[in-house]
Amino acid sequence: MSEFGTGLGMFAGVVLLIVVSLMLIWWKQSRSSDKRLWIPVAISLVLIGGSGSLYAMLGSPTYHAELAVDSANDEFAGMTANEINQRRIEEIQNTLREDKQNSEAWYLLGNAYMYVSEFDKAGIAFGYSARLADSPQANVFSAQATAEYYQNGQKLTENIQQLLDYALQLDNDNLPALMLLASDYFLNARYQKAIDTWQQALDSERSDLDRVALISAINRAKILVR
Repeated sequence: MSEFGTGLGMFAGVVLLIVVSLMLIWWKQSRSSDKRLWIPVAISLVLIGGSGSLYAMLGSPTYHAELAVDSANDEFAGMTANEINQRRIEEIQNTLREDKQNSEAWYLLGNAYMYVSEFDKAGIAFGYSARLADSPQANVFSAQATAEYYQNGQKLTENIQQLLDYALQLDNDNLPALMLLASDYFLNARYQKAIDTWQQALDSERSDLDRVALISAINRAKILVR
């Protein structure tokens, strides 16, 4: 289960790029009080971030890239990415019918559900993965927190905060947890908190972190603090 952290930088880097785009949109429409503007961008953040984390423990490319490759294979010829994802869900479910204690399969299932925005099912799957893991995994708890966060309409509940706290107790610089917290701070106009959280990620000096995107996000947020 230690492989859960392999693709962490890919996950965080993509999330940061989406956050930067989100900030630019806000900058252009800062006079608007309609928070519905955030919904499409936020959903994209989860879908792309979730796809990056799906293959993290296996050290494979992003989920979107894998689906694109599969669509070119004879077995999946003519199938859309969503159809391929549904096939994979069925395959993972078959695996779980044979071994309901397979923590990694539950984790894969959760990410497959994230791809199609079925956040309630994703949260349940991540919960099983967390309970069945041989040892606590920070990425699993941050994934569960992310699923529940969007299932709850982008509201940080006490339970979600506890999941994030647990992830950060296991790994003080857990990038998915930090990115979710920073995004929530930014969405709620707590720009300094967002900056501080992004700065923590930057200070972690993880070699797989997209520092350019992170610095860009911090600089944009600093403009809004003034």
